[in-house]
Amino acid sequence: MSSFELNKVVGAVLIAVLAMVIIGKIGDNLVSTGGGHGGGHGADAPMTAKALAAKKKAPLEPILGMLASADIAAGGKVAAKCKACHDFKKDGKNKIGPNLWNVVNAKRGAVAGFGYSKAMTAKAGSWTYSNLNKFLAKPKDFVPGTKMTFAGLKKTKDRANLIAFLRSAADSPAPLPSQVDIDAAAQALKAAMQPAADAAMAAPAPKAAAVKAVKHAAAPPAPMMNVAEMVAKADAARGKRVFNKCKACHSITKGGKNGIGPNLWNIMNRVPASVDGFKYSKAIRGLKDKPWDYANLNAFLTKPKAYAKGTKMTFIGLKKDSDRANVIAYLRGLSDSPVALK
Repeated sequence: MSSFELNKVVGAVLIAVLAMVIIGKIGDNLVSTGGGHGGGHGADAPMTAKALAAKKKAPLEPILGMLASADIAAGGKVAAKCKACHDFKKDGKNKIGPNLWNVVNAKRGAVAGFGYSKAMTAKAGSWTYSNLNKFLAKPKDFVPGTKMTFAGLKKTKDRANLIAFLRSAADSPAPLPSQVDIDAAAQALKAAMQPAADAAMAAPAPKAAAVKAVKHAAAPPAPMMNVAEMVAKADAARGKRVFNKCKACHSITKGGKNGIGPNLWNIMNRVPASVDGFKYSKAIRGLKDKPWDYANLNAFLTKPKAYAKGTKMTFIGLKKDSDRANVIAYLRGLSDSPVALK
């Protein structure tokens, strides 16, 4: 072999080695092992507040109070995503996943002829409404190790509609949850959210920067808002869009069923705690001398927990005057005879 050819071989080897070193360095920057215990910044690196907040999981919103008024047809559309793996018909065949006919309240891992994962067969219990809600929110969290690749449904409404659809896929649909069950689920949600609220209240206030004391004239009090005048000028259509946040808990149709919260048809000027069939908290029952007129509704929607201390309602309120006026205008229209603007 000539010296020229030998030099070419040596050069090619050196280039290959250099390329491997560069690729290795890039790989180290892209994927940090962190010594096997921590992140890329060392095992003892403190977690940021943002990382700690992300680590804490928000409690899952219950669907028990939504099932009576859930949209089965909409649930069928959500179920269309599942049809590649599941059959929903009576005597339907198993596919990649088991047949889901009569699944509500059925024992887990019990469909004949289907080979379940070890994770699913090891998970004792049955497919209650609450367990279906947890599983459909994030399958891999509820059954770690499940073979199911579906990521889950983020929207509570989608899960409620899908479970209502699954309930209908039976010769004898399972009984709907009782009001006692619905109230217990609402209380459990409130209890789960309380530690975070307590921690927020207990957190020390940030230290203000030292400044020289300067005397200022007291700011004049904010003028009293005339809610009725604002409602008269409000946009009920926008109020309806704002109110969409409330539909997970409240129905609004005439004769509609109560959900987690009471039906709100004809709510204007109504005495609090007077919707038939709904079990109110002591906080709301104590407001019977304050009918839901424009001013009281505005005060309640500003900050429910301040207006009705001890209320079970988890909604924090609407900060904007315009949002509250628009919602009240929308609620005013939910009546055969809307109350007068005055």
